[in-house]
Amino acid sequence: MEDKQISQTQLCALLWAGLMAPAAELLPAVTLPIAGRGAWLSALAALPVLLLLGWGLGRLGLRHGGLAGAIRWGLGPVLGRLALLLYFIWGELLLALRLRLCAQRLIASGERDGSLWFFLPAAALLVLWMARGKLSAFARAGQVFLAVLLTAAGAVLLLSLPQVRGEHLLPLWWGDALPVLRSTVPLLGVLGYGVFAAFLLGDTEPSPRRRRDWALWAGGGCLLLGAEQAVVIGNLGPELARRLNSPFFALAKSVGVEGAFQRVESIIAALWTFADLSLLGGLAFALWKAAKQVFPRAKQKPTVTAILIPGAVLGIAAFPEGVMADAFGRETALLGNLMMGLALPLLVLAVCWGRGMFRHSPHFVYKSAQKTEDMVAEEQSEKKTEKTEKND
Repeated sequence: MEDKQISQTQLCALLWAGLMAPAAELLPAVTLPIAGRGAWLSALAALPVLLLLGWGLGRLGLRHGGLAGAIRWGLGPVLGRLALLLYFIWGELLLALRLRLCAQRLIASGERDGSLWFFLPAAALLVLWMARGKLSAFARAGQVFLAVLLTAAGAVLLLSLPQVRGEHLLPLWWGDALPVLRSTVPLLGVLGYGVFAAFLLGDTEPSPRRRRDWALWAGGGCLLLGAEQAVVIGNLGPELARRLNSPFFALAKSVGVEGAFQRVESIIAALWTFADLSLLGGLAFALWKAAKQVFPRAKQKPTVTAILIPGAVLGIAAFPEGVMADAFGRETALLGNLMMGLALPLLVLAVCWGRGMFRHSPHFVYKSAQKTEDMVAEEQSEKKTEKTEKND
C-alpha cells in the first residue's frame, strides 16, 4: 500500500526542524569572520536566493516526483544516475556526521557521563525505526518537534535579551554591505542540508498557495536565524562568538530565572535531539527516494536499513574524535552543501528550463509532428504488407 501524501506545511516543518541542528552549532561562528558585527543580517540577505531556489525546486519536484525524478528527467538516464549517486554518497557522509554530532551533544548534556558507543547506535536505531515507518507519521512527528524546538529557542533568546549590548551590533555603514552579502555563502552552506527535503516533494499534496506558503516559511526561518545571530553576538560579543564551536548552546549557559532555574544548557542540548532526529530521518527518506530512482525495485525497509547501518559505522570510524567531527562540519560539510545544495540544483533547474523551452519551440513541435506522421505512415505500411502476405 502506498504511503499517504503529506502536506507542504508538514514538509516545511520537517525542513526547518532539521536545519535548527546545524544552525545552532554553526551560526554565527561561520558568518562572523566575514561580516563582523553585521553577521546577523546574513540570513535576511540570503532570503532571495532561498526563495528562488525553493520555488524552482518545488515546481520541478511536483512535476517529476521529487528532486530525484527531476534530475533523471533533466540530466538524462546516464548523467542523472551519476548525479543521484553523488547525492547518495554525500548524504551518507552527512548522515554519519550528524549521527556523530548528535551523540556528542548527548554526551555533553550529561556532563560527559556516557559513551559514544552507546549514544550513536541508539540514535541510529531510533532513526531507523522512524525511517522504516510511514512518511506521513514521521511528518506529523516533525511538526511536534518543531513546536518544541521553537519554544525552547524562543525561551533562550527572550531570556538573553536583557544582556544584549547594542555596541556589539551597531553601528553599521554602507561599507558593511559587501561583507554581509559575502557572509551569505557560509550561511547557504548551513542551509544546504535542506536540499534533501526536495527529494520528498513527490509525496506532497499539490497546493494552489505553494509559492505564498514557501515565502512565509522561508521568511520566518530567515528571521529566526537573524534573531538568533543578533542575540548571540549582542550577548557574547563578536570575538567570543567567533571562537566558540556552538555559540547558541554557549548562550544557554548564561540563561536563568532567579528562584526557578539557573542553568538550562543541558536541557536545551537534550531537546535539540529532536532537531537531529528530524534532519537524520529526512536524510534517510531522501536517500531512499534517490535509490528508488536508480533501482526501481528497491523496497523501503531494506533500503533504509542498508543506508543507516553503514552511516552508523562510518560515524564512529571516520570521526573517532569530536574535534574531527566539528572541523568537518564547519569546513568540508559547508563546502559540499554549497555544491550539492546550491550549485547542482541550479544546474538541474537551468537544464530543465532549457529542455522545457526547447520542447515548446516551433522547430521542436514541427519535428515532433513530422516524426509522428512518419511513424503512422510506417505502421500503416507494415499493416498493408502483413495483409498482403496473408492473402497470398
